Amino acid sequence: MSKRFFSSGREWLSLAVALFIPVYLEVALHICIYRQVNERIVFPILFALSVGALLFAVCSALPPKAGKWTLTGLLIALTFYFEIQLVYNSIFGEFMALMQLFTGAGAVTNFFFQMLYGIWQALPMILILMAPTVAVIVLAAKGRFALPQLKWYRPVIAVAVFALLHVGTVGAMAAGGDGPYTVYGLYTSPATGTEVSVHNIGLLSTTRLECKYMLFPSDDPEQAELTISLGAPDYDLDVEQYNVLDLDFEALEQSTSNEALQALDRYFAAEEPTEKNDYTGMLEGYNLITICAESFSSKLIDPERTPTLYQLSTNGLIFENYFGSYGSNTTNGEYTFCMGNYPDMSRSKAAASFFASQENYLPFCLGNEFRSQGYETWAYHDYSGEYYSRRDTHPNMGYTFQSAGDGLDIEINWPSSDLEMMEASVDDYLSQDEPFHAYYMTFSGHYQYDWNNPMSLENKAMAENLPYSEAVQAYIACNNELEKALTYLMERLEEAGVADKTVIVLTNDHYPYGLTIDQFSELAGHEVDETFEKFRNSFICYIPGIEPQVIDTYCSTVDVLPTILNLFGLPYDSRLLAGRDILSPQAYDMAVLSDQSFVTADYGFNAATGDTEVFTEGYEIDEADLLRRQTVIQNQFQASLDILNQDYYAHAFPDGAEAAQTEDKEQGQVSVEVPFTDIPEGKSLDPITYLWGNGYMDPISETKFGYDVKTTYVELLDVLYRMAGSPNMDNTWVDMGSVRPITGKYLNCVKWAADLGILSRPIQGLSSYTPLLRSDACVTILNYARTLGYSDAVDDEALLAEMAAQHPEFTAEESRALHWCYNHLIIQGSGGKLLTVMDSDPELSRYSLAKVVYHFWLYVLQDAPSGPQA
Repeated sequence: MSKRFFSSGREWLSLAVALFIPVYLEVALHICIYRQVNERIVFPILFALSVGALLFAVCSALPPKAGKWTLTGLLIALTFYFEIQLVYNSIFGEFMALMQLFTGAGAVTNFFFQMLYGIWQALPMILILMAPTVAVIVLAAKGRFALPQLKWYRPVIAVAVFALLHVGTVGAMAAGGDGPYTVYGLYTSPATGTEVSVHNIGLLSTTRLECKYMLFPSDDPEQAELTISLGAPDYDLDVEQYNVLDLDFEALEQSTSNEALQALDRYFAAEEPTEKNDYTGMLEGYNLITICAESFSSKLIDPERTPTLYQLSTNGLIFENYFGSYGSNTTNGEYTFCMGNYPDMSRSKAAASFFASQENYLPFCLGNEFRSQGYETWAYHDYSGEYYSRRDTHPNMGYTFQSAGDGLDIEINWPSSDLEMMEASVDDYLSQDEPFHAYYMTFSGHYQYDWNNPMSLENKAMAENLPYSEAVQAYIACNNELEKALTYLMERLEEAGVADKTVIVLTNDHYPYGLTIDQFSELAGHEVDETFEKFRNSFICYIPGIEPQVIDTYCSTVDVLPTILNLFGLPYDSRLLAGRDILSPQAYDMAVLSDQSFVTADYGFNAATGDTEVFTEGYEIDEADLLRRQTVIQNQFQASLDILNQDYYAHAFPDGAEAAQTEDKEQGQVSVEVPFTDIPEGKSLDPITYLWGNGYMDPISETKFGYDVKTTYVELLDVLYRMAGSPNMDNTWVDMGSVRPITGKYLNCVKWAADLGILSRPIQGLSSYTPLLRSDACVTILNYARTLGYSDAVDDEALLAEMAAQHPEFTAEESRALHWCYNHLIIQGSGGKLLTVMDSDPELSRYSLAKVVYHFWLYVLQDAPSGPQA
């Protein structure tokens, strides 16, 4: 048989290579990341063997030479993918979901230096993973292995082996049980997250399943039914006693044919709400400032180094057993903090949850809740508002949002200054007579932690002599910028006379993944448990003027929002949030982590391994209690996913959702579904929905907007012309005087612009193909603004002189127009610097044109005085 199947040792070696490399990559990655293996490693190995058999089947169906190099190429590609995941994990402490790989261009740009640093840090492991594949390349080049001559039975047998291995592996998993956190349960559930999946079934199968669910998403509502199967709780619903709203779930279920919405209606009908309690409404009438602090850890707090943080953390309500749920990924931690629900952590997710929520109705977000009570509501971030699409998502939560270079006049850096953000923002709400709520997403504490970090360098003097390694010193130093920001905030609150009526809430977005566990242990002063303890953090709830009250209930990020809603006596329905009011008798008394692990006072459950760990000596785990908590958590994650994907709150509160849409329309925000497939993940859709949705700009096709297609000058004129109402023009080609043809489509807009006197260049030199330069766009927009009664004054004549000196290729008119547009947020420069605009690519794309005109409308034309438009 061996002679019929293979005729030489070189051919046998090709099979060995195909089988060995995938197995080696899985095992090596597992050991490099987890530093240990358990009995579950057999499943990644078996799946890897099946992948190897499939690779061999494909390559053995080709001519021998082509098959050899195809196999080598596939193994190189496989190794490269493992290396990408290894580096990503070395930076962020978790694996990258397939969705992020497809939409990660922005991350590569923003994390470029961190990526290089991560490669350097992971270099020994990179070499370990790479070594066998390098050997394969050498063997292939020297002809040491070869694919056999094409015979029909070879690929058939290889496919049969693949199928046998795959089916056998799945069968072995099923034989071990199909409970929620068994390997089979994790394998079959679409809700399983990437990290837990890789740990249990390996990277290759995780990627295959994520690809499957991305292409063929599951709408299975069974998870949301689990709690119902345990029986509805025994309580009498009293609106005065419980935090509930007047909802008829039976009527809601009958009002829709959507099975996922119906499942949620049944699920919430069976949920027990939280009771109102002694803390309900105790903060009614107070101002509120909430802060989601980048990579913050309570281990930073020191009475001498951080006196303001110490003051905030030791007064008010002190939550002793609070855990931040996330190991990395700011947007997931921020989403949970703001929503009181979990983000979509499933295999089938197509976009980040915040991004996916931007058109949803969100009545329980603090911005919307406080705005409905007559509060001024503001949100700030000291980096670009386009990063994670906050410019789109945060207004939907009820905030007037400002970010660096987009309302906040601060320098953009990586990371930027929290102090500068605070200095640039507090007057927005302290100058008002109304009560206020302000939300901050900070940035100064961002990785990486060395003296090249601008915020670490800024505060180096206070940390460089501390008895820690450089990374820990730099971490403390960059977070001192947060301490300075809070100190400034407290001073300004005192000056404004509102310090005694302002509550400050602060917690983290995620664990400081830029520190290794050894470095974090160094900061903590003792060895830190990597499974549970590293997530222990602070939920600061500073309430001026009350005696400190210690709360020992176990809780986590998702519980912050409902707790605040209860403290302020704001209307909400506690059944419709995954989080629980920590101060309620119905609090779950457990801290839930992002992978569905949890921690209680007596024991913890590790969802990645299925293991439990007892903390209290002599305590015996009640299996019924363990199952109940596991079921609750799975329901919370599934319900959170369906609330997001089905826009459940719009279903539950149709009148409120309709009112919110009406308000958006009155403010000029057109709510349309964008059908274009060429807009990268994370890019703001507002410019497109405004221009295309209002008929001011056409796409290049039904499915493509022309995101990166270079645009023309006449297209800018056409957009402005349509915005002006497309006035009728009496024009002929002779009247326009151009020596180059302009197509009939643009005759009216060019004539209109010429008559209005807003052209940036002589009409004789125009054609339908004249490219749109940034300087032309700015000159034309400024000229148009003048016709509407706006002043062309700029606030820094000295900068104009510097612009002229550094860029003599620009005319004085162009420099002034660039400066004016920059001042009015119509254009933006890298790092918040105007001069970088002049250094950048002068030709604009269609998306850049849309942004420029949208910002002109948003920041200028909405308040335009009456003036000539034709």
